[in-house]
Order: sequence, then C-alpha cells, then structure tokens
Amino acid sequence: MARTLHNSYPELVAKAQYLFWVKGYKSVTPDDLANHLDVSTSTIYNKYTKDMLFMDALESYVVSLSDPIMENLRNSKEGMESLRGFFYMLIDALLDKSFPRSCLMVNTVVELRNEENRVSDIYDRYFGNMRTSYLSVLKRAVKMKEIKYSDNLEKYADFLVGIIFGISILYKIKTREELRLYIDEQLSLVI
Repeated sequence: MARTLHNSYPELVAKAQYLFWVKGYKSVTPDDLANHLDVSTSTIYNKYTKDMLFMDALESYVVSLSDPIMENLRNSKEGMESLRGFFYMLIDALLDKSFPRSCLMVNTVVELRNEENRVSDIYDRYFGNMRTSYLSVLKRAVKMKEIKYSDNLEKYADFLVGIIFGISILYKIKTREELRLYIDEQLSLVI
C-alpha cells in the first residue's frame, strides 16, 4: 500500500538536510532517506532522488541560513568588532548544538572535495558570498582606521574564510573561552 505524503517538498528538504548534515552525503542511503522522511523507498527512487534532495538541502542551507547571516555582517556599522561577533556567534552555535554537526557546507567540502562537480556552483557562491562579506567589513575597518595595512585586504578575506574550517574542527576539542581566544588571536593578525 502506497504511503501518503504528509509533508510538502520544502518540508522534506528540511528533514533531508538534517540527515545529510548529521551523516554526510555518502553515508545516507535511499532507505535512510525514506525512513527519515516517512516516505516509501520508491518515492526516493522515482520522485525525490537522494541527489535532488541533497542539492536542494545545500541550496536551502545557503539561502535560508548563510546568506542572511552574511547580509547582516555586510550591513553592520561596525568594523572588526562585527567579525569578532560573527565568529563568536558561530562558536556559540556550534557548542550549543544549534547546528547538528559543524557547518553543513564545510562538512560537504571535506567529504566530497572535488568529487562532485554539481555542488561546485553552490560552494563557489557560498564561499564567494562569505569572502565578499568579509571584504566589506575589512574595507569598513580601514575607514575606521582599525586596520594598518589596507593593501592586503584580499589576502585577509581569504585568511578569514579559512577560519571557518578551523573552527569547524576545533570546537570539538576546545572550550568556548579557548575558541574565543583563538578568534581574537586570528583577528589580531589582520589588524
């Protein structure tokens, strides 16, 4: 007997996103998805494929979580303090288990590396938006005379992107205070 779909597609994507976030793309089977989404396995094979749900889950992550945070960062009136606040917020979210497991995009980059070309557009947009947001803050910090060497802003932005990867690992072994000190030390290299 066929199961009735009780959720809209966006609701299924949100549920699938959680599963991919916790287990990773490769570890999730169509049966896992079917059980987690409370749909038949044939629905996963014939209507909503694992790949389709995964790509839409990544897209949803970027659009609903990352993009608004980056927009807030770009629109902040502060300089370096807005970066500190951003990284502290990320640390708090990781330690308080607001995220199921690290950053979904960082997890995906680490897991799939260059194996999946179809996700590269999402990676590029995600990290490009992050870099653009950091550059915006860095330029504001220069105007506020918080940064001494304004010739290196592009390099600083790349450096700050790398901090996301560091935090995504270090939160598992460091305390909140140690992580905040790490952020303060990293940001002192920029100013």
